[in-house]
Amino acid sequence: MKLFQQLLVAPAALGLLAPLAANAAEVNINDVANYATTGAEVTTAQYSDVVPGDWAYTALQNLSESYGCVDNAYTQNLKSGQALTRYEAAALINACLEGGLASADVDSDAVRLSNEFGTEMAILKGRVDGLEYKVKELSAGQFSSTTKMSGGAVFTTGFVDGPSSKDDNKLATEYNFTVDLNTSFNGRDGLYAQVVQGNQSELVLESSETDSTLTVGSLYYSFPVGDFQVTAGPLVDQDDVISASTSIYSENFRLDTMRFSAAGTETGPGVAVAYANDSGFNGSVSYVAQDGENGTKGMFSREGDDVLTASLGYDADNFGGGILYKNADNNGDTNGEKTFGVGAYFAPENLPTISVAYDTKDPETVSTTTNPTGKNSSALTIGLDYEVGPGTASLAWQSFEDASISSYKTQTLSNYELYYSYPVSDGIDVQGGLFYEEGNGRQADTVGYIVETFFSF
Repeated sequence: MKLFQQLLVAPAALGLLAPLAANAAEVNINDVANYATTGAEVTTAQYSDVVPGDWAYTALQNLSESYGCVDNAYTQNLKSGQALTRYEAAALINACLEGGLASADVDSDAVRLSNEFGTEMAILKGRVDGLEYKVKELSAGQFSSTTKMSGGAVFTTGFVDGPSSKDDNKLATEYNFTVDLNTSFNGRDGLYAQVVQGNQSELVLESSETDSTLTVGSLYYSFPVGDFQVTAGPLVDQDDVISASTSIYSENFRLDTMRFSAAGTETGPGVAVAYANDSGFNGSVSYVAQDGENGTKGMFSREGDDVLTASLGYDADNFGGGILYKNADNNGDTNGEKTFGVGAYFAPENLPTISVAYDTKDPETVSTTTNPTGKNSSALTIGLDYEVGPGTASLAWQSFEDASISSYKTQTLSNYELYYSYPVSDGIDVQGGLFYEEGNGRQADTVGYIVETFFSF
């Protein structure tokens, strides 16, 4: 049986208190003493300090030297001749005797010290046990220490004047809510799950969440293999693993610089591999089976819709760029297409960041609804971000050649947006602006005015 069990039947108080103080170098014994004596009757003598010249002080010095106590503030105080409180002395005794010494190794001074400070040592033990129990209660309702949760909510308010019957200058409010869970099992891997809900449609990007039910948007696992990062899972978005940065334009409003190659509209079972090195070069390739959960279509089959995406990029300190390629077949029930995108960015000091991107779509088949001409669609986008005051002003122009709106030719449309994002506080940003989308001749232009509040946690 350990010595301390023989003397008091108590564990190492100092060793237990230290972790509760976030691994601090010392414990504030005065605070512990005040807390410990709450509601307890303790004599005035228990508050008296242990000063040089007392038998207990000399015994503590001998005990510290004999048993090699941890080099903490209390042993330093003994060496410098400073007084100790009775709770500090009790903690020091505990630190010296917690090593499980045999009974034969215990001298008379150690026994006498344990008897003298037994009350304080018992109070420390009881209070530490209570604190440990409360910590366990708190931990029981928490996520694993290796799981990190983040997320956000977006409140969007505005009105749109456009060709749709829903775009009738009526003030509307939409929302989007996202929770992201990241769990690591060995420090290098990660299980990612995203839960989303929202009803955004007319006021924001077309790719925003429009399902008012709570759904799992993404679910996959990533792990390293040498210099490569492998991702696989039952719910992978087409744009989840794209290493190349073709633009650094904020894209937090209406326009999307890669509206074809990185639209992220295809989701399903998938696998991806990404690579990056210190020189700035990076690359990725991903495969998503949009019908991979369907046993009648499956993955890598003629009946399924398979999407292959590849990227290659380079990023330096203040410039970079990349290329994207996507091949979505038409074996199943969706329209196949091949896309190619290229873009570059430049971030000069004290000047606006400049992003230029060009994206094109080649339809696999001619469709009376989505591509009556059989021709390509393309989009050229130029975006600027510039810090103005505490926030960021953003401006973008997009020339969009749309082959889906005419039976005999493509039409070139111009889109614009201008908005300002202001950080209200940590985790809260407010942005407001306007956008303009040119009509296609048969439909009127669209103009929108929007204010959005972003909450992140």
